[in-house]
Amino acid sequence: MELSNFISKLDFDEFDYFYHETERGNGERIMEEGLLVNGTNILDTDNILFTTALPLTKDLVSDKKNFENFLNTEKSDSSFRKVSEMVILGAPKYFNEQLVVKYDDYHDGEYYEGIVNPNFILGYIDLSDKKFHVNENYEYSDELLFDDDFHR
Repeated sequence: MELSNFISKLDFDEFDYFYHETERGNGERIMEEGLLVNGTNILDTDNILFTTALPLTKDLVSDKKNFENFLNTEKSDSSFRKVSEMVILGAPKYFNEQLVVKYDDYHDGEYYEGIVNPNFILGYIDLSDKKFHVNENYEYSDELLFDDDFHR
């Protein structure tokens, strides 16, 4: 889906959105398995979600050109950090940004405190071609009025 079509579907009056940056190929996996969250990697965080995701605000996406510039600055292929996909999460405002549920388990040898389940993952943006890839199992797609254009 084209980036402008994706942006036009967002409803900031009713929903909160977040983004998580990751390496190529992880977007699909996160849509299927969920986003594992480690609450110990950022100090003084009052919401465990913010240890792995940041708010996607209306101001950030209000101008397509500025949003594309932001996406370009977030893309990275250094030895320190590889970012080529941006996973988008979303839930109704009544969740009060509390999308993480208890996980308390190890995955690939690392301990994770929580998980954002796949039904709260809208999809991901490929930072190379700026295309949005939808998670067809996103729980609130009907409320967002996603039409046939939204699907792959």
